Amino acid sequence: MSQVAGYIAEKHPPASAPANRRLVAGWLFVVAAMIWVMVGIGGYTRDSGSGLSIMDWDPIMGTLPPMSDAAWNKLFALYQTIPQAQILHHGMDLAGFKTLFWPEYLHRLWGRVIGLAVFVPLVLFIATRRIEARLIPWLCLLFVLGGLQGAIGWFMVASGFDPNSVAVAPWRLTLHFTAAMLLFIAIFWTALTVLRPERVRLPGLKRVKIASHIAVALLALTMFAGTFVSGTDAKMAFDPVAGIGVGQPPAGYPFVSFYTNKAAILFNHQTLAAATVIAVLAVVVMALRNRATTARVRDAALAMGFFVLLQFGLGVAALVSQTLDLGVAHQMDAVLLLSAALYMMHSLRGAVR
Repeated sequence: MSQVAGYIAEKHPPASAPANRRLVAGWLFVVAAMIWVMVGIGGYTRDSGSGLSIMDWDPIMGTLPPMSDAAWNKLFALYQTIPQAQILHHGMDLAGFKTLFWPEYLHRLWGRVIGLAVFVPLVLFIATRRIEARLIPWLCLLFVLGGLQGAIGWFMVASGFDPNSVAVAPWRLTLHFTAAMLLFIAIFWTALTVLRPERVRLPGLKRVKIASHIAVALLALTMFAGTFVSGTDAKMAFDPVAGIGVGQPPAGYPFVSFYTNKAAILFNHQTLAAATVIAVLAVVVMALRNRATTARVRDAALAMGFFVLLQFGLGVAALVSQTLDLGVAHQMDAVLLLSAALYMMHSLRGAVR
C-alpha cells in the first residue's frame, strides 16, 4: 500500500498545485451547471403538473422507466387514485399519462446523474490525491446533502397525494428549491475558492462589497418569494384591469395571507424583484465608476447587469403571456444572476476601505 501511495505521489503533483486546483474547480463548476439544468427541468415539471405522475420513490429500480404495457398500465392505474388525476385530468388516457410521466422521470433521472457526477470523480480525486485533505470532509458533506435533496424532493411530492390536494404543498416546494439553491451556492463558491484561494487586498472597493452583499440578500428573498408564485400558481391572479400584477397591492394588503392569497404572493414577489433590480444596477454603476475596480469585478458587474435586465424582461413576458417556457427561462436566469452575484462577492473578498 505504501508503494502504491508513493507511486501516486510521484506520478501526480501535490493537490495544491495549480493544475489540480483547476481540475477540481472545473469538476465542481460542471456539477453546479448540472444543478442549473435541474432547475429548468424541475421548473418545467412543476409548471406542467407532471410532478405527481410517479407515485413511489425507488432510488435504485426507479432508474429504469416502464418497460412493458403492463408496467405502464400499473403506473397509470396508481396515478388515477389521486385527486389530481380525478379532478384535473379526468378522462385522461394512457398516452396523456405518458406525456405527464416523462418530465418527472427525466427530473429524477437527472438527479441520479448528478449524484454519480459528484461521487465518481470525488472518489477518483481522493484516490489520486488531487484534492487537498482539508477539503475532503466538506466535499463528502456536500455529496450527502445532495442525497438528502432527493429525500426532500420525495417529501415534497408526497404532499400531493393528500386526498384534499391536487398539487404539492407550496411550502414543501419552497423547501425543495431553497435546499437546491443552498447546495448550488456551496458548490459554486467552493469551486471559486479552489480555483483562486488567495484573498487579494483591494483598497477602495469596500462600499461596492457591501452593496453587492445587500443585492445578493434581496435576490435570495426574491427567489424565495418566487417559489410561492410557482407553488400556488399565483401568476393566474394577473389581472391588469383590477390592477393585480401591475404593481398595485391587493385589497386589504398587508392584512391578508401571504401564504394563500395569490394576489398578495404575486405583489410580494414583484416588489422584492423591483428592489433587487435597483440594488443590482446600483452595484453595477458603483463598480464601473470606481477607479479601483479590477477586471474580474468589472466583468462580474457587467454580467450582473445583463442577467438582471434579462430577468426583469423574462418575468414580465412570462406573466403577461402565461407561457410555461418563459416561466422556466425566468427561473433558470435567476440562477445565472445569482452565479454572477456570487462571482462578484468572491472577487471582492479582499475589498477594504
